[in-house]
Amino acid sequence: MTAPFLSLAQIHNRLILTARWVLRDHQPGPDGRCPICRAAACQVAAAARDVLRAAEEVQLWSTATEPTAPHRDEPQQTG
Repeated sequence: MTAPFLSLAQIHNRLILTARWVLRDHQPGPDGRCPICRAAACQVAAAARDVLRAAEEVQLWSTATEPTAPHRDEPQQTG
């Protein structure tokens, strides 16, 4: 599928998978340096961690919440 046809959930999942893939590749070696960037403080890994942190904070959907008030166009239930 191409981007215009992806749902928000699919985009969210792809961002998480890509960030995890980047972190796996940029895992510091025994010397504490990134094997790809050869830097002690890998900026690519830091960006991937930021993406994961933001993805956890953002709540794209919630199935557990109920509407707080009925919509004004819906008929009132009497009971």
